Amino acid sequence: MKNYKKFGICPVCKADCKIDEDIVVCPKCGAPYHRECYNSIGQCLFEDKHSEGFLYPKQFEQNNTIKHNKNENINNVENREEKSLKKCPHCFSENPMDSLFCNNCGFPLSGTYTRTSFEEIPIAPLFDKFKDMNKDEIINDIKISEFVQYIKGNFLYYIPIFKNINKNNKSRFNFSAFLFSGAWFLYRKMYKIGIILTSLLILFSILSTFIEFTYANEILISLLNKVGISNTSEITLDKYDLFLTNFYSLPLLQKFLVFLPSIFKLITFIVMLISGVVANKVYYKNCCSKIKKIRVLCKDDIKLYEEKINKFGGVNFSVIPFFSICYIIIEYLPRFLI
Repeated sequence: MKNYKKFGICPVCKADCKIDEDIVVCPKCGAPYHRECYNSIGQCLFEDKHSEGFLYPKQFEQNNTIKHNKNENINNVENREEKSLKKCPHCFSENPMDSLFCNNCGFPLSGTYTRTSFEEIPIAPLFDKFKDMNKDEIINDIKISEFVQYIKGNFLYYIPIFKNINKNNKSRFNFSAFLFSGAWFLYRKMYKIGIILTSLLILFSILSTFIEFTYANEILISLLNKVGISNTSEITLDKYDLFLTNFYSLPLLQKFLVFLPSIFKLITFIVMLISGVVANKVYYKNCCSKIKKIRVLCKDDIKLYEEKINKFGGVNFSVIPFFSICYIIIEYLPRFLI
């Protein structure tokens, strides 16, 4: 054997014999080997065919080419099969092209979906809570898969709550609705109640601030000056008792004006508290009502059904800037109106 620097397929490892590798070639049939491959068998792999006039490049490589073409055909078939499947953007499972929901996790497959940078890694089945849910399970004559398609964002939170409301008429306190109240209802596309609550909270804030800075503070400052208190360091027990005596002697209207800002703030807190308590039940009833109406409207038209679900369901992201505007109005606008 001798060094043979030429491209070819090693019959032992089936890898190409590259030009920069130490290659040996059989002088009888021309079969190239990596030196390590040849040393592992100790002779030409086609020794028994040499007497028949076997030539490696003409027969073996031709056979390998046929096999390679067969493999390519198989890969092409597999690729065509893969293209006929729809991959779930949530758990990366493959589904038939006509599937509306993932067979593995129930995630909606209809419509357009944009993957965020936080969703590049598939969710492990162990941590995929929706995997344990039956997407065909019925809640108030509505499939869970329909609720998922309508709710869209954060459906893992709402589906168990909806099941509990339907079964036991018990809900859970919604902290988002408590903190944002009317704005949360607007975000969830419940516009009527959202507009009413937001308007009330803004009105209470404006009235509270206006009365506080226009009437209440003047009455309190007048009383403090009357008893000789100009700053907190001058407050003594005697002066405090004198202050209370003068306060109780005020007309009922003035005393009411002093407490009115606190009353408005208390009412605001009660409205926020009630919002947090009833939010999930209100949202559940809204979802059931809208889904059933869409069913009646669309009948068997799946395309129209998906269009209406996307229109009336999900969340309104344009409300996010509205949150900021509401906060500015509630916190700062009343002070400019005084």
